[in-house]
Amino acid sequence: MRARARDAGKIRKRGPERRPPGAGTALDLPGAVLLAVALACLLHLPGGRPGSVVWPLAAALATAVLVVHERRTASPLLPPSVLGSRPAAAALGVLVVVSAALSGTLFTATYVLQRRLGLDAFQSAVRSLPLAVLMVASAALCPVALRRFGARVTTAVAAAVLALGVLVLAGSAAPAALACGFALLGAGFGTVMVAATQVVVRQAEVAVAGVAGGLQQTALNAGPAVGVATATALTGAGSGTALGVLAAVAALGVPLAWALPGRDGVVSITHTTDERVSEGVPARR
Repeated sequence: MRARARDAGKIRKRGPERRPPGAGTALDLPGAVLLAVALACLLHLPGGRPGSVVWPLAAALATAVLVVHERRTASPLLPPSVLGSRPAAAALGVLVVVSAALSGTLFTATYVLQRRLGLDAFQSAVRSLPLAVLMVASAALCPVALRRFGARVTTAVAAAVLALGVLVLAGSAAPAALACGFALLGAGFGTVMVAATQVVVRQAEVAVAGVAGGLQQTALNAGPAVGVATATALTGAGSGTALGVLAAVAALGVPLAWALPGRDGVVSITHTTDERVSEGVPARR
């Protein structure tokens, strides 16, 4: 009797067994293959021959098959709770267009600095130093802007600032203009990166938080590939034309940002003292 009582006590202390998160969830391999094919077709669009309909048709067909498959499968690779959320989908779109504009601009600016102006690699890096400085500073200050203005206004203004920076680089090669253009690029992209990522993460449910993070990384990988391909395709038309198109791509982030939550829909990404106390977390002194 005593042995049974001890065993019962151990069971009660142990509590019910918990299954690890994601246990029993099937891996959507067909969805992963279809997504890879769709992305590959989309990335080939800018570099295709003018007037060719092969890649546009292939991209449209692959995307359509992917959508049909994801709607019918029991364990979709792209959960509707993520892509079906208008703010999350818009934030992913913003990340794609601004990262495309930034990477394409840097690709084109390299030719401007080294071929047109005759600068070496070190001198070119010094000219573009404001980009790195403002990118770090804007990312650090973005939470303040989110709390005060909301993700919608913050992201829209940042995308417009990035587009303006591309136009400044397209308009002049003077040292002051280059410094201003690179600074605007860094300030715009650093802010968009933090604001849009915050929306994607906050809109996703806990069960699909990993998928949301993966989609955010996919957007930041696909965008630069599209931007560099676009810049390469427009190299023959001149750097001014290429940068003008990339500025228009960055400007697409402004209407997309208008689908993001406003000031009332943003949850602070840094806890205040009151929030720490209410959650039982000791506030930092």
